[in-house]
Parts: sequence; C-alpha cells; structure tokens
Amino acid sequence: MSERTRLKQSTLIPSGRNEVHPKNALNDLTGKEWVKFLRSWFVFDALQSDLKEERRITKDTDDHPATFSPTMISEFIRFFTKESMKVLDPFVGIGTTLVACDRTGRRGYGMELNPKYVEIARKRISKRQSLLQGDARNLHDLDLPEIDFCITSPPYASMLHKIDVNQKKRIESGLDTKYSDSDDDLGNIMDYDVFLDELCGVFENIFEILRNGAYVVVILQNMIDKDVMLPLAWDFAIKMTRPPNQYVLKKEKIWCQSKKRLHPFGYPYAWVSNTHHHYCIIFQKDERSARI
Repeated sequence: MSERTRLKQSTLIPSGRNEVHPKNALNDLTGKEWVKFLRSWFVFDALQSDLKEERRITKDTDDHPATFSPTMISEFIRFFTKESMKVLDPFVGIGTTLVACDRTGRRGYGMELNPKYVEIARKRISKRQSLLQGDARNLHDLDLPEIDFCITSPPYASMLHKIDVNQKKRIESGLDTKYSDSDDDLGNIMDYDVFLDELCGVFENIFEILRNGAYVVVILQNMIDKDVMLPLAWDFAIKMTRPPNQYVLKKEKIWCQSKKRLHPFGYPYAWVSNTHHHYCIIFQKDERSARI
C-alpha cells in the first residue's frame, strides 16, 4: 500500500476501526461500523427473511397499511444506543421497533392506538418489551422511565385517505387502507396545520422523558394533496425546532426504495413523480441549546 493510499484511508476510517473506542458513549460500534452508517442516504427494500418471519408468526401483519422492516430499524438502534438501553416508539403499529429491540438486546417501549395492531404486535415480541394500547398524545400520563432513543414513523397526515393504485389493490384484498376509524387517530385529521400541531405535541411530551443528549429519528414523507405538494417532512422538521419543542435538528438520512413498482402518473400530459423515498429526520435533545 502506498503512503498516499494509507493516509487517505486513515482520514476516512478512525483509528482502532475494528474495536469499540473506549470513549464511545453512544453505541457499541467499531470505528469501521460507525463510519459505514454516516452516509446521508441508503437503499433498503423489504427483506424476504423479515416477511417470512412475520407471516410465520401471524399472517395478520399484512393488514397494516404501512409496515417496515425490523432489520432497517435495528441499524438505527445499534447506532444511537448501547445494549440494554431504552428505546421508545410512540406509533409502534404492529411492533416492528420492539422486534428490532429484541434482536439488538435493547428494552423497548411502544404505544399503539389500534387494539387490533396491538394484538398482532404482542405475538411478535418477547416479554422483555413493553407494549401499551392508547393515544400517543397521552404518553405524559404514563409512568415511563427515562428514554435513551426514540424512533418512529407516525401517520403521514391524511395521506392514507387518498385512494391511489395501491389503495385500490388493498381494498380489493380486504386489507386496511388506513390505521383506524378512531377520531383519536392522527391519521384521520384532515386539517394539515392541526395535524402538525398535534404531532409535534406528542414529541413535546417525549422531550420531557428523554435523557439529555438522546436522539430522535422520525420517518416521514412529503405528500401530495390535490396536485399540490405539502412538504410534511420539512414543515415538521422546522416546527420541532421552535417553542415549545426546541429539539436540535441534526440532519437526515434519506431512505430510498428501488424495487417499488413505477406507475405512469401524469402520462402523457404532466410530470408527476413516483415517491420512492422517505426522510429519516434526526433530532437531539440538547438542553444547553434547546432550553433557555
């Protein structure tokens, strides 16, 4: 190896790259594993191994209209926590985050409004995980411990009320097309600004139980309403940094999906993109800068 190549590599990968740094208080990763996670985008599609595991336990997991992979969530949990730390998901759905906690040796706390999804989640997780049925806006009423990390994918406003190609297929198959019919479901709030206020209110309560320095990852998409783009992810990110929340916005990782089917939206008259990416928006609780 030339001296130039050696110096180049040394700037890319921390020394002790195959060991956990003694000052690493964030996670249990080696320097090489740490750097690997730092890319601002990643491509991830559903894994057959995850789907087979779900369906081996219960085929009811197909009924949830917006599931994602415990393998993907595990990567975030491994980076932002050490083993045995406490992880919260206030919109836990069918339990994906808690499954990831089981896989990574973390203690998970999840809340879900729809009792049907709670029952599905209970079949997927160990007794080490804590699963609560109820409204995420009431988290402050619960006796939760101090939380080391929060990761979740909340409702994308009223997006699931839009009947598109995928929704029609789910209707034909007798599957859920929205999370619930409950008036308490944030996904049933039709007013965009009210939805943002209510969603940020959930994280205002979470702020109080987070360990100082803890990170929060919220997975969101921008959305289209009557041919007008609503920058949900961006509006949410901005609102989270303003009173009363005042989280510190760190950055984002863009989750890209490469295997979703392309539909000829707008053809042959107008440009209408297929949205195959999500924003994994990363915040931190830092009381030195977030509270005055």
